[in-house]
Amino acid sequence: MKEDEKFEKLNWKMYQKFLDKNPHHATFFGLHDPYDMKMPNGSSKNIFDSLEVVKQWVDKIKKTINYEALSTEHKIDWKVVEHFYELRKFSVNEHRTWETDPDAFDEIGGVLFVMLTRNYTPIEKRVKAIILRLEKLPLYLEQFRTRFEKAKPVKLWTEVAIESCQQIPGLLQFIVTATKDMISDSLHSRLTKAVMNLQQPIKQHLEWLQHLLPKTKIEWALGKEKFEKLLQLRKLEMTSDEIYELGVKYLKVIKEERARLAQKIASGKSVEEVMEQIEAKAPRTFEEALKTTREEMEKSRRFIIEHDLATVPKEDQLLVEETPAFMAPLIPFAALILPGKFEKKQTGIYVVTRPRDVENLGKHLNYANIPGTAVHEGFPGHFLQSAVTNRSSFVQRFAGGTEISEGWAHYCEEMMTEHGFIKGFESQFMKVNDGIWRAARIIVDVKLSRGEMTFDEAVNMLMKEAGMSKEGAVAEVRRYTLTPGYPLSYLLGKHLILKLRDDIKKMMGERFSEKFFHDTIAANGELPIALLREVFDMKLAELGIK
Repeated sequence: MKEDEKFEKLNWKMYQKFLDKNPHHATFFGLHDPYDMKMPNGSSKNIFDSLEVVKQWVDKIKKTINYEALSTEHKIDWKVVEHFYELRKFSVNEHRTWETDPDAFDEIGGVLFVMLTRNYTPIEKRVKAIILRLEKLPLYLEQFRTRFEKAKPVKLWTEVAIESCQQIPGLLQFIVTATKDMISDSLHSRLTKAVMNLQQPIKQHLEWLQHLLPKTKIEWALGKEKFEKLLQLRKLEMTSDEIYELGVKYLKVIKEERARLAQKIASGKSVEEVMEQIEAKAPRTFEEALKTTREEMEKSRRFIIEHDLATVPKEDQLLVEETPAFMAPLIPFAALILPGKFEKKQTGIYVVTRPRDVENLGKHLNYANIPGTAVHEGFPGHFLQSAVTNRSSFVQRFAGGTEISEGWAHYCEEMMTEHGFIKGFESQFMKVNDGIWRAARIIVDVKLSRGEMTFDEAVNMLMKEAGMSKEGAVAEVRRYTLTPGYPLSYLLGKHLILKLRDDIKKMMGERFSEKFFHDTIAANGELPIALLREVFDMKLAELGIK
């Protein structure tokens, strides 16, 4: 048996072992049978057992596979498995949110949303799987609570967990109501019964959380030393100080650019007045806004093909639809529903929610903003990258390179502006205005994660610099406290991709092709920047370029 074939079989075997312990991950990846009917063990034992599976994965690779005999792609996969283990080991042993964040419903709610919204199989089959999962939920909650018998959870996260627990009955009732006319009466009765049977277990879990609250601790920050280690493990090639200074620099530069654009659009008017002017230029009806969004998505797709900027698979499809009524309560504005890695068809849906008041259309669906949305969410942004990456090795889905997966869409906005797709001062103003939020994210993320900024200071900064409402800023900062290093990925990722493009241009000279550059990133959209550089080095070596 060839080494590459041995490697693939070993990876698939270990992957299945991991999914057996984490069936909810399989649902996200698009592997549905038999995983959609299962729930993970909620205890800390499963956390450590899963880590042990990944450790065994690394050990088996090193003992049984000859690295030098592998293809270029499989050499990268080898490094991804090692990278995945180091990140997971850090998460389990050092970040330890599994024993400090008592929110049992975060991933459960996400899985139920995927099963309800992704049309990967008839709704009857999806509802049957949802019922089986709901029936296993009481045992999961019982196991989950054992994690905290000796641990001291974070007060902020416990408060969020209480809110989450209070909201889950609403989500479950929403599923019951939404599916009433979509499934048979007998199946709907089973679903209704499963939801009713959860009332007492959820009430019991809520009471447990409320009793837990007085035993909590205030401190949640990762701390400078651990945050620095996390950045090193992610192979970001920069220290937290360097990333922070980059955020400060970008915030200053982008705000100055916004001010310049505002004066070009309407001399003498403030930024706020210019924003109101832009938002006033919007479709008169929701139907017109939806039609315009659909047209811009298609225009961006054709633009990429006609300008030879990237490969766009003909069979892939991105639909633009009004958010179905049953989903509207969960999606206030819009959402991109991406296909899973293993879905038979790479079809995505960009759903847009009808506002209650048509006068509010301009807030999100003004003519200046729609082209940027088409580029960011569709072509060549998140949808194209996801659909192409889904054709690559499943191992890459464990790479965790959020600076590339998130940074790519923001890079695409810049690149499509360079090529003239996003044009006009007003569209550029909207793009730059979003950039201010991303720069502020870098500053807030670094300071929060290192324990150098309070929760309230972070909220105030987002309100001041990004113009967010207090409610929106609080929701953002709550998420930031749980995901150190993620919020900075957006603008940092764009910065790193632009730098990588400059480096590859210098190396390739006249042989440089934007299509080659973009196709390589799209096919490796989950890799951290350091491994992405290795992919380019290998590809250039194959072309005889060093």
